[in-house]
Amino acid sequence: MKKYLNAAVIAGLGLILGLLLVFLIGPRLECVYLHWRVISQTKGMSETVSEWADIYYTDQDKDYIPLISRLTDDYLPLILNDFHVSGGRRAVIVVYSEVSRFRAAVSRLDILPMGAYYGGVINIISPSLWMANANDASAKDYFIQNGPLIHELTHYAADLKYGGHIPVWLAEGAALYYEYKYTGVEWRPDLENEASEITMSDLEQNFRIIDERVAYRKAFDAVNLIVRKYGEDRLQQLLAQV
Repeated sequence: MKKYLNAAVIAGLGLILGLLLVFLIGPRLECVYLHWRVISQTKGMSETVSEWADIYYTDQDKDYIPLISRLTDDYLPLILNDFHVSGGRRAVIVVYSEVSRFRAAVSRLDILPMGAYYGGVINIISPSLWMANANDASAKDYFIQNGPLIHELTHYAADLKYGGHIPVWLAEGAALYYEYKYTGVEWRPDLENEASEITMSDLEQNFRIIDERVAYRKAFDAVNLIVRKYGEDRLQQLLAQV
């Protein structure tokens, strides 16, 4: 009887240890897989190394790479400082000239965004896929203010500092706020009145269900109000607490 009891205890301890390893290592393995999933899509792309990032692209977007490099080197240190991040790994940016490759990297999305932070990588849709006359000088000026780069750099900084534990409404609201801070462009001011009808409880619990445009506007308004009343340090404290 004692022999069987010892075997049961060992088996039980083994099960507990196995579950503990899954709990501790599982999320890390998932992160590794998601990162591999994105990087696997860069096969055959060219690579440029800037001071702060490694940038992958195809010839279709080669004229935008100096601009993306400069914007990253100019703004990423500022955003990292906002999040009180020192050191850390270099950013990886992938610019996709094909929607199918973008979807394969970041999963299937109902609404195609201009960019997505996924797998620890900043993924950007080619400007030529969402902007007319993308190589014109005026189009590049438009990209600086309205493109996705500052937004996704903020997600990158938040991930470095806080990991993936921030509620989606707060993560998006913070990204929209810092985008506004550095570009002067706020998300959809025309939706401010409609967004005011959404309660904070609804925003927190149903962010993915609410009309995405209105939900993003409400998230921006909530974060912007926090900063106006209490300052950016209070925002960072809030991000750290959730």
